Amino acid sequence: MSLIVLRAMRDRGIDVHVGYYRTGAGGYTPDRAEDFAADDRLIDFSDAHGVTGVDMLAGVVRERQIGLVLQIGSPWAYRQLPYLKEREPQRRIVDVLYNKVGHTLNHFLFEACFDGVIVESSDMQQFICDNTSKTDPNICKVESGIDLDIFKPKSSIRNDNSLVVGYFGRMSPEKNPLGFVTLAEYLHQALPGLQFVMFGEGEMSGAVKARIGDGPAADVIQFGGYVDQASAALAQLDVLVVPSKLDGRPNVIMEANACGVPVIGAPVGGIPELIQPGSNGFLFRPEDHPQIARVLAEWLKEPSIFRQMQLMCRIVAEERFDRTRMLDDYEAVFRSLILS
Repeated sequence: MSLIVLRAMRDRGIDVHVGYYRTGAGGYTPDRAEDFAADDRLIDFSDAHGVTGVDMLAGVVRERQIGLVLQIGSPWAYRQLPYLKEREPQRRIVDVLYNKVGHTLNHFLFEACFDGVIVESSDMQQFICDNTSKTDPNICKVESGIDLDIFKPKSSIRNDNSLVVGYFGRMSPEKNPLGFVTLAEYLHQALPGLQFVMFGEGEMSGAVKARIGDGPAADVIQFGGYVDQASAALAQLDVLVVPSKLDGRPNVIMEANACGVPVIGAPVGGIPELIQPGSNGFLFRPEDHPQIARVLAEWLKEPSIFRQMQLMCRIVAEERFDRTRMLDDYEAVFRSLILS
């Protein structure tokens, strides 16, 4: 998502330079940013450690006349930014935080050097307010969005009396894929006609596959693994379950809705800001098995109700999740920070 935003800002006339300390991150498809490299706008900081690293960072910022430095998830950069601010106090330094885990602790350890922080949700906005030591942390909320031309409803409508319930996300503890497997096993007993599919990869992939194979619903839970195109995976689902233990503002909920797929999401992080219960999905904890079963049973019994929700999902996506609006908001924030 970050490179999507940066590319759009470049196309809108902002001179964007991308620095990296690692070539990739687990659970994500690598983006080599070759277009930035071709324009001499890609900077390798992988060997920039200690004082030498600070010298390199400060030199790049000064030589390229960079007015706004965005910190997007690099633990190595956090340690260098206070020194950069000391050397180049006129440069604006802004952190970008998507959720409450990972590098968020580093934000508070080094927040004195930041001129602001960009978040995607009201939940994160409140989290910063509750934990900051600053009287005015300058929080900018920019709600994320998706490309509604890529994510579209399926052209065909399922006619049989069945539903495919899916999981699509990283196979990692905070996303709770094993919680989905437990739910699927319960639903298989309660509603034998359901089918289940899981897409994604990550550190828990092996454990998830083993759990499926050893469980009572192995015949109806398909492990699809990594998929190159999210839209292709979502096209195979009728219902998406997001059983996260903690989360930010997951794109997959917006993408699913744009494809006409209702979402049953856990009431954590920014998820409640995305789901209007009864319109584009429902909010249930992943262990609320009977409540989830009742919703799915109603959709199986009354396909017209489910079809109406599918149509409503797309309407909600068009009204609230358009990427163009997100990019407009990012541009306004970036330009205001550069000029401040």
